[in-house]
Amino acid sequence: MTKILRTACIATGLVAATATGAFAQSADRNPFDGFYVGGMVGYDFLSNQNSSNLPDFDEENGGRISGLGSDGIAGGVVAGFNIPMGDAFILGIEGTGRYSDASGDTSVSDNTSDSSIETGTRASWSIMGRVGFLVSPTTMIYGSGGWGQTRFNTRFINTPVGGNPTEVFDDGITRDSWRIGGGIEAALGGGWTARLDYTYANYSDYEVTVNPLNSFVIKPTAHQASVGVSYYF
Repeated sequence: MTKILRTACIATGLVAATATGAFAQSADRNPFDGFYVGGMVGYDFLSNQNSSNLPDFDEENGGRISGLGSDGIAGGVVAGFNIPMGDAFILGIEGTGRYSDASGDTSVSDNTSDSSIETGTRASWSIMGRVGFLVSPTTMIYGSGGWGQTRFNTRFINTPVGGNPTEVFDDGITRDSWRIGGGIEAALGGGWTARLDYTYANYSDYEVTVNPLNSFVIKPTAHQASVGVSYYF
């Protein structure tokens, strides 16, 4: 009986020691180390710089269409990999997929017609590098930069005075962008983290042809704010 109790005590001690070591190892691990996946929701605001050779716009607005912007809710997924560099710095790479319902429209009238121009964004994706700094064992601030693509949709509707609306242009186009941003990420425990993120994107321009002689060029820039959670494996 004594031998059985002694064996049980030794076994219990070994299990406790193993559990304690595993707990200590988990506690010592950088919470932002390794592969992660997550989700995010946020808000997109786009400013569409533009120029036009349409006569009425040139005369009334100096060749620019005022109010040609869009905004809306967005959501998506994120996946990445981080490598600790010493005790305080983190280097990582991150990919995102995002869908936005950002949209907006503006009306321009002249003596012969009323025109409506609608702009919006839809699917986008990006890949960015991240450099983080631990301000505490469970909190990281980071900067990010990289490249992405977004699908834009533009619609131009012309309504002659006394006539019916005519859809002149309705098409989607994909444009590249360079992106910079930053944020803060905090460990919640159990492999989970939460983040607050901001990204600025500057896109290449695209042209909308109204007719063979008239067109306008749009160059979007975007501000994207998001909150999200991630799980580190």
